[in-house]
Order: sequence, then structure tokens, then C-alpha cells
Amino acid sequence: MAPRERGRVTAHIDASRHPSKATGGRGEVQDVSPREGAMPSNQELVRSSRFIFSGVVVGLSQSSVPALRPGPGLITARLERSLRVDPVLGDIRAKIITVVAKAPQSLRIGEQAVFFANSWIRGRGLAVREVGRVDVDQADDVAAEVAKLPELHLEERLRSAALVVTAEIVSIDPPAPTFDQHSGLWAAAHLDVDEVLRGPPGASAVLYFPTAAWPPFDRMPHFNLHQRGVFLLHAQSGESVPGERGLPPGALIAPDPDDFLDWSEIERIRQALSRIQ
Repeated sequence: MAPRERGRVTAHIDASRHPSKATGGRGEVQDVSPREGAMPSNQELVRSSRFIFSGVVVGLSQSSVPALRPGPGLITARLERSLRVDPVLGDIRAKIITVVAKAPQSLRIGEQAVFFANSWIRGRGLAVREVGRVDVDQADDVAAEVAKLPELHLEERLRSAALVVTAEIVSIDPPAPTFDQHSGLWAAAHLDVDEVLRGPPGASAVLYFPTAAWPPFDRMPHFNLHQRGVFLLHAQSGESVPGERGLPPGALIAPDPDDFLDWSEIERIRQALSRIQ
């Protein structure tokens, strides 16, 4: 790809590395693949990237990660502003990031840009795979798109829910005994429904939730007796997913951290529902 022309915004994207869905984690949304042949928008780039920062190029064909040999396709950049970064990394301002760059030949030492990427190597150094980049003067626009992610994620969870209710857990059936080491050890929480916000009306519902403490179930909500709030209940995938073995047909689950929200969030949820209906 040719170097960028002065004053023209370019973006390089590898859609093949980013499937259409993302799982787990508050505020995450489904990845959106850019339209074929079209310049990806900042929103599309944000939703395809989990590591976004503005920075300045400090090395070409260089690496800041001991386990990663310097070579063509790699660049190093000093992080100047974190736009979307896993909080577990802490404060990484001024940290040197190794980037597996798209079209590295278009970059020059001292050039500033907003880099859209996904984490690759963590530990003694940090390396990411670039999804795309835009001019650094778009950093505020990118930050605004990142700020929209929690609401977009909530809307997606509401849109895909089979049933959205305000309710209280009035009893819990323990998991059935099993020798399946991959089982989620699903318990059944019986809900006393106060209000149906989306889905067919009914006075009760049963929510199945995992009690297993190993991945991927450790990232799913676990529930307690008398827990009260807003439940976003989803049909099980219907696919042959090992973790869903043992669930009865038609079981409703809440696998995402945003599938249960505190009662204080009710107005936010009503507003989100009004936007998607």
C-alpha cells in the first residue's frame, strides 16, 4: 500500500484476524468487519480493536520485547495516550510498544498516529498486532467512539435477549451430579418476576447459571438467593458447546457480566430499550 499523502487519512485493516463476535467482558461489543473495499470508519476500527493508543514511531524493524526478534514488519512506538487498554496493564504512558504493523513502509521515525490493535505478547515487554491506524488529530474522535462502547454493548445484549425482567431469586436448585469435567455445574435460579421489560409476559422464569470456578465459567455471573435486579436472559447457543452440556432444552442463561444489572440501572435500561425498539 502506498504511503499516506499529506492531509489524507488512511487506515489499514486486517479483517480476517477479527471474527464477527467477541465474548466475555463488560463493555465489549460484537466486532464489526468493515465493508469490503470501503474505508473503515473509526467506529468499525474501535469495535475491531482491544488495544488503541496514540503514539509516536521510535523504531523501524525494531522490537522492545526480548522474546521477539527485530525484523521487517515490526515497528516500535512510544505510547502517548491510552484510548482503549486493558486496565490490568496499569499506567503504561510513555511505554514502548512493539507493533506488528500493517503497511510498515508507510511509517517514518517521529510520525504520530492513532494505532488500533489487539494484544499479542504480554510480560517482558508488550507487543500488539495492528488492525488499522488513523492520523493523530482524530484521537478525540476515537476516544468518543470508545466511550460509546458500554451503551452499544448493553443494546446488543438487550437486542439478543429472549427475556428481560426485573425480578428476585426466590430459590436455587443445586447442580445435578456429573462426572463431566467440562460441565459448568449449572444451578437453576427461580425468579419471581416483578416486570417484563422485553419478551413474553409471565409471572416466573428460571435462570440457569454456572457454579464452576474454571474458565470460561469463572467470567460468567454467579447468583445468590434473594438477589434482585434486572436480568437479561438468553437462549442457550443451540450449538454443540461442551460447557452447555447438561442444560435442559429451552434453558435461559445469563453468560455476560452485563446480563445482570442493579436495580439502580433501570432507567438506563429503559432508555436503551427505547432505542432498539
